[in-house]
Amino acid sequence: MSREIHYVDPQSVTIIGLDTEDNESHPLFDERVFSPVEETLVRNIQVYGVQQPVIVREIDGVTAVVDGRQRTRATREAARRAVEAGEVPPKLPICSIKADDKRVQGIMVSTNELRRDDDILVKAAKAQRHLDLVGDIEEVAIAFGRTSQTIRQWLSLLEADSRLHSAVRAGKIAATAACDLAKRPREEQLAVVDKLINGADGDTPVSRSQVKSFIESLSDDNKSEPAAGKPKTPKAAQAKGGQSGITRGWLRKALKTQAASGLTSGQRGVLEWFATGESAKGTWFDQFQWDAQSEMDGNNGKPRKKASKAATKPKDEPADLPPAEPADLPDVEDAADLPDAEDAADIPPSEESTTDDWADLFEDDDSEDNFDEDDDLEDDFDEEEEALIADFEKSLSYDFGS
Repeated sequence: MSREIHYVDPQSVTIIGLDTEDNESHPLFDERVFSPVEETLVRNIQVYGVQQPVIVREIDGVTAVVDGRQRTRATREAARRAVEAGEVPPKLPICSIKADDKRVQGIMVSTNELRRDDDILVKAAKAQRHLDLVGDIEEVAIAFGRTSQTIRQWLSLLEADSRLHSAVRAGKIAATAACDLAKRPREEQLAVVDKLINGADGDTPVSRSQVKSFIESLSDDNKSEPAAGKPKTPKAAQAKGGQSGITRGWLRKALKTQAASGLTSGQRGVLEWFATGESAKGTWFDQFQWDAQSEMDGNNGKPRKKASKAATKPKDEPADLPPAEPADLPDVEDAADLPDAEDAADIPPSEESTTDDWADLFEDDDSEDNFDEDDDLEDDFDEEEEALIADFEKSLSYDFGS
């Protein structure tokens, strides 16, 4: 076996089955060549390059990869990105061997299957030391070829109880389950170790689902009435120095708790409105929703004076209302919102006028000169004003009276 290392373009080597049409019958075929390229490995190579040479075999003018297919694929992707960014692409270190098919296949299998990964506590300790040195968890994630979330889980496991560490080393609990449990309060960690892990039968490690079910059972057992005194502040609230944020999902769950049974009907109605977006008919918040929406729809979101119901109907639809009875129409004392003669003169009466047209005369969204609701109607209408009003009454089929 040659020990000389060469640095080459990753595209210059051949991955059997990926770059060729070979299948399982070839001694260097590996099913993993069709799996997605690992992003974490690409990022690692972008920062540190390829540190472990790829083993290749020269045969019939082809440089075929024996060990290092994933490194080769990730280096190709890192090189592509570097070229696009105008940077120098990474090279692939290769080490060539001379052997027959039986030997190279044995090398391919052994280099993959005989690798022993560090246990999670060793990885966590290494990650902590590296973080202490570089001070950036993202850089630690790149060095380990993991996500920053995984590194945080490892670090949280370091802070767990020592008895949980012992269970991890003994293989009594799965690493992922241990990371989840490490985020729980210490008393829950000890309960899982004492009752679930130590009490488990067989050699199968305790799984995440088992830990989750056990924690939920502990929560069910603790749902009795709290002791007298100051209630416990939730952990999220303690961390933030106040109440934690509320989402609709949380609110829907909260309305099913015992705490919600002490709410008044009005309080519960408001919370249900927040949770579902549906307001109970006849309530103040139902009326508020309609009034606010009417204002926003009619004035581009800007507040305006409350208009009649006819004014909220779209103008492109004819009014379907029958002529109103005189009793439903405003009295003379309420007619302060009538337009001035000068304003009304600009709008000729029409046989196709609707109640919407009439409502628009009482309201100008953009004008600051509208009459206030408390303005008194002057008693001395001149003849021109009365004639204009009469014309509008006739066009609207309304009798406003005197």
